[in-house]
Amino acid sequence: MLAVNFNDQEKNKLKNIRIGAFLTFSGIISRFIVGDIIKPLELYDFIQPGSHSGTHFHHYEFHTPSFPDMCGDVVTIVLFVTAYLFMTSLSMKNILRGMMYSCSEVNYKSRESIQRIRDYILWTRNIFYVAMFGFGLYFFSKYLLTIGLEVFSAEESEAGGVTFVLIVLNNIVKLAAALAFVYAYCKYLDVHKHMKAILYMFFFIRTLFLTNMLGFVHEYDLEMIAPMIDILLPVILIYSIVSFFVVRHRILQHDHVSS
Repeated sequence: MLAVNFNDQEKNKLKNIRIGAFLTFSGIISRFIVGDIIKPLELYDFIQPGSHSGTHFHHYEFHTPSFPDMCGDVVTIVLFVTAYLFMTSLSMKNILRGMMYSCSEVNYKSRESIQRIRDYILWTRNIFYVAMFGFGLYFFSKYLLTIGLEVFSAEESEAGGVTFVLIVLNNIVKLAAALAFVYAYCKYLDVHKHMKAILYMFFFIRTLFLTNMLGFVHEYDLEMIAPMIDILLPVILIYSIVSFFVVRHRILQHDHVSS
C-alpha cells in the first residue's frame, strides 16, 4: 500500500506512522544484513578480530553471537523501538481519537478519506507486529537456544532426548523468524508475486542447509552452502527495492496525468 495515493492533508496526518513504517523496514534490512551478510563474511574471514597471537589466528564463531552482529542487533532494536514510538505518538492517538468521533458525522468523501487512513494505519501496524514477532523469534533462538545448546549440549549427531527436541525447536524457530521477516519485507515493498516466491524459497532453502533440518547436511559437509548462497541476498534485495521505486514512479506519473 503506497502513501503516494493520498492527498496532502492525509499524508500530513500519516506523517508519524509513515516514518514508523520506514524505520520498521530499515530494521528488517538491518536484520538481513546482520544474519545473512555479516555472518557469512565472518565465516570466510573477511570480518575478524584484529589481534593475532603468534601463529594462532583468532576468529569469530559462526554459530554463536559475535561482536559485529551483536552491534547490528542493537541497531535493529533501536530502529524498532523508534518505529514504535512514532506509531504510538500522541499526535497519532489524537488523529485516531478524532477519526473515531467524527466518522458517523461526516459526508461520503470525508468518510472515504477516513477509511483510507484507517486501512493504512492497520497495514503499517501489521508490518510492525509481524517484524517484531520475527525479531523476537530470532532473538530467542540466537541468544538463548543456540548459546544454550552450544554450551550445555553434546554434538548434534550424538544428541538425544530433550537435547534433540531443543535442536529441532531451534531449527523451527529460525525458519519461522526468517519467513516472518520475508512477509513483512514483501508487505512493505508490495513486491511482485514472482519476487515474493523467490524470497520465500531463498530463505527456506538457506535455513534447511544452515540448520541441518534434513539431516544430511553435516553428513555430506553441505553446511557451507548456506553462507555461499547468501551472496545472492544483496542482489535479490536490490532488485526488489528497485522494482518498488519503478512501480512508485509509474503510479506518480499516472496520478499526474490523471490530474
